[in-house]
Amino acid sequence: MRKAIGINDRFVFINELFRGDESMYERCIKTINSFNIYAEAEYWISRELKVKLGWDNNNPTVQQFDQLVKRRFS
Repeated sequence: MRKAIGINDRFVFINELFRGDESMYERCIKTINSFNIYAEAEYWISRELKVKLGWDNNNPTVQQFDQLVKRRFS
């Protein structure tokens, strides 16, 4: 997934979704890449990122991140 995210998107994700915490972003990408199927990643993202970080599913940046995750498992 790391290769699919451009430098500009990476910057936006870190600042908007991960509260400016680059190490948290890197850990999350590593965790997502460790899953074998999309359902596992989706469940983890819902519990660990969307709830704990307060992500809004209507936020275009969250939607873009979700699309990249889906693409990684398709």
